[in-house]
Amino acid sequence: MQQKKTNNFRILVVDDDPLILELFRDSLQDLSLEVTTANSAIEALKLDFSKIDCVVTDIMMPEMNGVEFINNLIAQGHQKIIFFITGYKDYPREQLNAYNPRAIIFKPFDIEEAAILIKNHLMRLEK
Repeated sequence: MQQKKTNNFRILVVDDDPLILELFRDSLQDLSLEVTTANSAIEALKLDFSKIDCVVTDIMMPEMNGVEFINNLIAQGHQKIIFFITGYKDYPREQLNAYNPRAIIFKPFDIEEAAILIKNHLMRLEK
């Protein structure tokens, strides 16, 4: 896990692909956002969620998928801003929409555009 404080928005990115984590971290930090990364939902659940505002999670991960991860967060009383990442265009959107995500980002995607999308959503919430 890596963490760097740059702003009042605190984002957790959870993905089992180390390249996605690195690129997201760099792109979000370039936009002055504070980023924590976790390479699995199991690792992410060990974090202090009082220090997280927003969760960006892959859906398909080993051990625990992104939906199960979000279910665990909700069961623990953590209501967070959610963005899902998936390479599966046929994943049941109604299941994902039940969590009221700000966006479902489909792979492949441009990391910098996705980072801007996330920041824009957060900036709108701040107003």
